[in-house]
Amino acid sequence: MLKDIVNRKLVTTDPSAKVSEVAKLMAHHDVGCVIVVENKKVKGIITDRDIVTRCLAKNISPDECVLSSVMTGTPATVREMDGIFDCIETMRSAKVRRVPVVDRSGDLVGIVSFGDLLAVLSKEFAELTRSTVPQVTSSEFEREVA
Repeated sequence: MLKDIVNRKLVTTDPSAKVSEVAKLMAHHDVGCVIVVENKKVKGIITDRDIVTRCLAKNISPDECVLSSVMTGTPATVREMDGIFDCIETMRSAKVRRVPVVDRSGDLVGIVSFGDLLAVLSKEFAELTRSTVPQVTSSEFEREVA
């Protein structure tokens, strides 16, 4: 279940924030996205790429650009009780690398990224490999190589 891997350390802001403020938040917290919320509900998401393509590339000043005009509104979300493969399917169909995670009442509780999923699946595959492939000791390996 996602509840076991959700990143609950969130960086959030409201839709009226200026892009320049959000960029500073991203830099300060070393994150690539900020979730836009109102009353604990997800209203949007903004990524560093969104800032570049929707604001800077259009010669809009980040000090004048309001987040609500460049964020992705009503982004795909997943529930913390969803499974990993449900999350993967949501990300694939929405063509995104990060999804906000909500609880049963729709309140924001965290975020899951492509990297988070990859880390979990890598551990699972390593464990599967360990259980199905004969283990070779270092001395056996050295004899094989010699």
